[in-house]
Amino acid sequence: MSDAGWRLLLDPPAEGVWNMAVDEVLLDGVAAGSAPPTLRFYTWTPACLSLGYFQPFSVVDVDGCRGLGIDIVRRPTGGRAILHDRELTYSVALPASLLGHDAGILPSYRRLSLALQAGLQRLGIDVSLAPESEAPTRAVHGPACFDRPSAHEILLRGRKVVGSAQVRRAGALLQHGSIVIEPRIETLVACLRLDEDPMTVARRLGGRVAGLAEAGRFEPASIAGAIAEAFAREFDVQLGPGRLTEGESRATGLLVRSKYQSPDWTRRPLETAQQTTRTR
Repeated sequence: MSDAGWRLLLDPPAEGVWNMAVDEVLLDGVAAGSAPPTLRFYTWTPACLSLGYFQPFSVVDVDGCRGLGIDIVRRPTGGRAILHDRELTYSVALPASLLGHDAGILPSYRRLSLALQAGLQRLGIDVSLAPESEAPTRAVHGPACFDRPSAHEILLRGRKVVGSAQVRRAGALLQHGSIVIEPRIETLVACLRLDEDPMTVARRLGGRVAGLAEAGRFEPASIAGAIAEAFAREFDVQLGPGRLTEGESRATGLLVRSKYQSPDWTRRPLETAQQTTRTR
């Protein structure tokens, strides 16, 4: 095991605006060299619909979300809508240089997914990686992330069980993703404005999304522990349990108020989103 150390954060449930602000603060800290590489696990309360960086707010059924008590937040990463409910979210922020020859977009997804796969396999779950032929194209797909896998995402019995997205800034990358325990397909469909019949969409998603509950009973703590051990092995590092510093907590609070709680950020249409980072 090398001397290089990473920080492990096992965070309590929090609102979506806080969760997204923390991840961005971690990315900025790694980019500035003021924070170590950090692997984080967290859950959401209340349940929350997260939108991709470039996704238009018009896909959201605001009344549907409100009626179900579902929060709405926009991620700093790309991709499509995810319902965070009965799942575990992971995030990893690190200098892209640590990935060596795997620092490119698709190679980095594969390298991080290998650690995720190994962690889930430690729990006895037979998961696989989607092939590189699933790399995203400009073709239009539905508004839900789990409608189809992207290259190197995690599959259970051929269906997507982990949906991830990535953003890069000043030589650092943040990748985070939803590890589904029990799909909430009907709830997700009720939160979206769809061009198709909702029942048709629900049936299609039912054939494309999986949950770890299919393979056994798994709680977030055990999933996080297994994946953390796999990351330590994959990257040959010590993972030291930690917490946000006072400075990081202050920065998170400021970012919540200035950005993630702002309608200008959450509700913007696709046309006004300016691409300042590379995302999938």
